[in-house]
Amino acid sequence: MNKFTGVFCVSLLLWVCSCVEPFSATFDGKSIFLTIDATLTDLDEQQRIKIHESVSSENNNYTIPVKNAVIELIVDEKEKIRFAEEDNGIYSLPLSFRLKQGSSYQLNIQKADGRQYKSAKETLIKVADMVKVYDEFMPRGVPRGVYYDPANYVYIDTPDPGDQNNNYMWSWKLWELQDICTTCNDGRYHLTGTTNTPPGCRKEAGYENLSYDYFCDGNCWEILKSKDLNVFSDIYSNGKTISGRLVAKIPYYQEGGSLIEITQQSISPGAYRYLKLLADQVQNNGSLVDTPPAAIIGNVKNIKENNEMVAGFFMVTSMKKIRYWISRENAAGKAYPIGLLDHQIIPEPTVNGVPDRPPLALCIESANRTKIEPKGWVPRVKKPKN
Repeated sequence: MNKFTGVFCVSLLLWVCSCVEPFSATFDGKSIFLTIDATLTDLDEQQRIKIHESVSSENNNYTIPVKNAVIELIVDEKEKIRFAEEDNGIYSLPLSFRLKQGSSYQLNIQKADGRQYKSAKETLIKVADMVKVYDEFMPRGVPRGVYYDPANYVYIDTPDPGDQNNNYMWSWKLWELQDICTTCNDGRYHLTGTTNTPPGCRKEAGYENLSYDYFCDGNCWEILKSKDLNVFSDIYSNGKTISGRLVAKIPYYQEGGSLIEITQQSISPGAYRYLKLLADQVQNNGSLVDTPPAAIIGNVKNIKENNEMVAGFFMVTSMKKIRYWISRENAAGKAYPIGLLDHQIIPEPTVNGVPDRPPLALCIESANRTKIEPKGWVPRVKKPKN
């Protein structure tokens, strides 16, 4: 692995692409690169992009938000819409802005130091609805080292329009009911606290090298997201229904069911080429959280200095989402659940005469956890006692 490529780990999770033929580049020594996270969708929500500089050296990688930039969206090569700066390198379009099918879009960026950048043009292509979702249980589903975890494979059917070539990308988000909200190492969990010591784990003498798990105080859902690129071109099947497309491999975490939200996106031909190359590089060696063997340059360029390497990706995409309940009934008697934790549950021992120990842990809202029941969730049914 070369010294530079660590900088692009962040870019891998942006789900963005290039309209130009991507190529690989390698670098030595300390480098600073403009990185663009710019994906606009046709969802009914405010559209935001993020711009930062990625700094890479032999022993250190970090990012710096780009501030005070002037950013415009060029619509159909004539209308200009200004982005408003928010914070930490985030820029937003007006609340009323919506993408239009068939329109072309392009980014103009001028940094505070005067350097100017322009993206390739992207055109919005409407994506079809998914008409069917189904799953099957696979006892040898997901490889983990020399072993396999059992998993539910989730498939979709979707019609492919015959009047145009289409390119697709699929991703997913999963909600699993979580029983353990906190694991404490070298100490215990405490609910009472002060301004300086809020509820949470505290290191304590006498508990060195011990780890305890604490059950959640009420319902809490773990939110898991796809890590692999799943792209497809209809070049050889234009106009035919896409049937049995594998969109997710969900490990058999627990007997209770889980809720999955599948996102189907239309992407441009350039986007498909870029993401396919990225998938071939990364997924042959791991997943999106791994570093690719070489950096792949996107579709944003410095107007005056063509040799500047910009880790910039600009994409417009049409999205359709569907939620599906994975009951896991088809797993009964075929395998054992692997659990949501990476270890066996070890609760804090109960001691007679010690009140309020162990406490229940709070479910802290985050991008990966929520106490708000997701729409479409099917409550667990308690099994009758024999």
